[in-house]
Amino acid sequence: MFSKLKAAIEHEIPLSTELWERLQASGKIIHLKKNEYLLKAGEVCHHGYFVNRGCLVKTFLNQNGKEVVQGFYIDDAYAFMTEVTSYFSEHESAFQVKALENCELIEFPKTILDDLVTNFPEWAFFFHKITGKGFQNLYMFSAMRLSLSAEEFLLFLYKQHPIYMQRIPDKYIAQFMGVSKEWLSKLKRKILKNG
Repeated sequence: MFSKLKAAIEHEIPLSTELWERLQASGKIIHLKKNEYLLKAGEVCHHGYFVNRGCLVKTFLNQNGKEVVQGFYIDDAYAFMTEVTSYFSEHESAFQVKALENCELIEFPKTILDDLVTNFPEWAFFFHKITGKGFQNLYMFSAMRLSLSAEEFLLFLYKQHPIYMQRIPDKYIAQFMGVSKEWLSKLKRKILKNG
């Protein structure tokens, strides 16, 4: 159950026996069913997660009650996750995280992750690296969504992030893009027709 996590970490840093034993001892396997919430707005996020299997969506409810998709976490693409604003501020989250498939996650308490950062320089480097990658992805997606037409952005997803198109339901892709599900269907047909 921890083998994917170990491979993901070892891809980035040398993993000492002591650090690996601490991670295994502090990680807890949790399961979510499709449409089950990992975090609801108003809760505080006290954990970091590794997505062993499945995909999740992060949403924001605006003042009008409209759900706005901010991003996705997918086992084979973006497996390290937390609700960043709540995790680092220790305040209530304005975001929600929901399973789009049946999921298996490894959950780590923030207190343990903070302790590992303090006591293992290689973990501090790794933690910094995955946090940085998360922010880079967030800013890149925001820039692309703001600078491209809906059709261009959909092409960007097909070419650069095909796993989104394979694993994320159209409803959430449409919300992520800021278009209706019907408009997304028309764009998909046009793109697929043109190859």
